[in-house]
Amino acid sequence: MLCFSTLLAILGLLLTAESSVDEPGQRLVERRYRGLKFGAANQDYVLFKPRMEPVQESYSLCGWVKKILSGERKYWFAYGTSSDVNEIYSSDNGFFRTLSTYVDTRSKVTEQLGTWRHVCYTWSLTTRAASVYYDGLLLGSVTTPSGKRLGLDGYVILGNEFNSYGSNFIFPFGGELFKVNMFDKELSAAEVKEMADGGLCSGVEEKYGRSRYLKWEDMLLEE
Repeated sequence: MLCFSTLLAILGLLLTAESSVDEPGQRLVERRYRGLKFGAANQDYVLFKPRMEPVQESYSLCGWVKKILSGERKYWFAYGTSSDVNEIYSSDNGFFRTLSTYVDTRSKVTEQLGTWRHVCYTWSLTTRAASVYYDGLLLGSVTTPSGKRLGLDGYVILGNEFNSYGSNFIFPFGGELFKVNMFDKELSAAEVKEMADGGLCSGVEEKYGRSRYLKWEDMLLEE
């Protein structure tokens, strides 16, 4: 069960969550402690187009992921631009692509259906390292091309990935997500481990303030 008796959303529709916090902060806390549950159909996704300048030269994508459907090509997050529809994509079994570079850690991820796993991907232009963490442990890292930055005109999708710019979604996730955040910095191994060790309800990610650029509560649909 998630924090504050959170009710998971079904097919991308958010339901009301309980909260022990009174107004005026109640609405924000309710949104923060909601989860998303995606169906197995191609139309089950959340799509939006944020400004990506703050994460053009470094980012960390971290969140709690529950794999429900067995098999591969179940994508929970993707970012695609007009020049590269696969700028970023992440499956629920340790396969990650960013900046034309694949980080394949599938052999190190044991399939655990119905289990929450903390997943984190980090990268920066300075180190050129694209890294994959599961449950706070570094599983693999690959060097990205020199001088390559994220494109800026892209769409973000939760629960699927792109086969063309901003459309053509054919690889549904069919699982559950909670507290997915994108930071404007490459988190260290110690920072990733602290977040994972804190558990679902820790709130560790909130200490990064403005560095938590794409916030989970902002990714959720309004009622």
